[in-house]
Amino acid sequence: MKAKRLWKKMRMGVLAAGVSAALLVPAPPAAEANILVDVITGAIGATSAYHTYLGGILKMGNDPVVQKKLFDQDAAERGADETEENRVLIDGIMNQLIERGEYAMAADSLPFRWNINADDSFNASCTAADFVSINRGLITALHGDRDELAGVLAHEMIHGLHQHIAYDVAKQAAIQYGASAIAGGGLTGILTDILTNYNAAKNITAPSEKDADESGFWLMASAGFNPGGFPAMIHRMPDSHSESLISPDDHPETSNRLKRGLQWMKDFSFGHVEAKDDAVFIDGNPFLTMAANEEYSAKERACLVAGGIAKGFHDHALVSAWHFTKQPDGSVDFLNNGEAYRHLKSAVQELRLGERLEALVTAAYSKDRETGNREKYLEKEQERREDIEKQREKAKENKKKNIESYAGKSQTYNALDLPNLAIHEANRLLACEPGDEAKAFAHAERGRAFFQQDLNDAALVELNTAVALAPNQARTYLYRGYTLQAVGDYDAALADSRMVEKLAPGAFAANLRLQGMSYEAKGEDALAVQAYRAYLEKNPKGEVPEKYADALMGE
Repeated sequence: MKAKRLWKKMRMGVLAAGVSAALLVPAPPAAEANILVDVITGAIGATSAYHTYLGGILKMGNDPVVQKKLFDQDAAERGADETEENRVLIDGIMNQLIERGEYAMAADSLPFRWNINADDSFNASCTAADFVSINRGLITALHGDRDELAGVLAHEMIHGLHQHIAYDVAKQAAIQYGASAIAGGGLTGILTDILTNYNAAKNITAPSEKDADESGFWLMASAGFNPGGFPAMIHRMPDSHSESLISPDDHPETSNRLKRGLQWMKDFSFGHVEAKDDAVFIDGNPFLTMAANEEYSAKERACLVAGGIAKGFHDHALVSAWHFTKQPDGSVDFLNNGEAYRHLKSAVQELRLGERLEALVTAAYSKDRETGNREKYLEKEQERREDIEKQREKAKENKKKNIESYAGKSQTYNALDLPNLAIHEANRLLACEPGDEAKAFAHAERGRAFFQQDLNDAALVELNTAVALAPNQARTYLYRGYTLQAVGDYDAALADSRMVEKLAPGAFAANLRLQGMSYEAKGEDALAVQAYRAYLEKNPKGEVPEKYADALMGE
């Protein structure tokens, strides 16, 4: 059976369950479905279905152009939320997760992009190309709380980082291909489809969702967010939909997600802190009971207060680091004023429980010294970190496919006017410690990215380094020529232009435009006209300065 025939047969089952992974209900953009059809071609058999689909989706998920198409398609189909406050909020959360979180990115994965869409339902999703779509309704429902939103966004990032979409769809492809071959249609075929979909939901997608919950929790906690944010968010989440054999739920039950999230928070506190409904306990001792306010339920507040205490235990090896200090008004201050402690400090001040908190925390540290409890939990955490480090080292291996992948993505991101992502991939290339030619390529693309950001001094440092490493790469001289032209060194720009022509005669129409710009800036109009004329002959849709355009167009 041909791949496209198989795709049509599987489209409703496989695509809906796997090409886009969501917090609640899968919401795959149509664009990715069409792209997948284009990627997967050729004959496919039962034994090769898994590898064919896996390879196709991994390839698609490693393509910056696909990622951009999905980004654009999401905004076009679902609208874009233009609220500046929401954009700043989500950008801040995503950047903190990316910059401070503990995770590993596979060599064939893309850096994340994200969009806030105008959908008012409670959901978010991540595609195979590491594009995260965040519903405006999610932000509203979670009242813009950074820690609760981090619980969702870290979950979606794990779908991308662990490449769940690619592996899940590949597994489902193999299962459905085999099932369709066995059933042969009729009543047996219908029953087979039902059982196949049920198996996929429970044994393929659901485990990935559980992994995204757990690994997402540790990602958001390691990035400095309040670990109570995840279970607090679950309290806001709509209940799991009722299911049947025909309509199985491929996400864990909400009650189980909450139970697991509360346990991870307790583990993060080295076993000291628990939130039970609206109450918080430290080593089994009641600490406080929360009441609801205008924004938060009592259960949410309890999770966020408990999470603040958990973070205090986790991040400080000694009780002295809590800096409990009696204030002139009789209250007790402690820790710092970071966002993760906001709910804890507010509740302690409101209920005048500073001295009780100090007593319970001090007793907990004394207990740890006696039992070695802290060290036991830290051993498990160290195992997670070592596994992440192994994956990171794998992505740094000096392999041809890694080097080619990073180089191609860096160049493509620059072509898409996404310089920050181009720099990200160039840095990954340099981390492989490649030879001089590849190093030069990485420095050249970093220089090009800095130039696009009007950071010309930084661009010249990178481009000069690239020339020193590999003096025969024409593209480097082209990038440097444009940068030199931008800083007013027109003779040097023309010298680089001549090097481009020497190393790659006629290969770059942009080199002729560089000549025109440089001659124009020098006041040598005749030479500028000559260069722009040659540029338009190679690139008829190119743009030239208005003062030359009329004369050139009329020729």
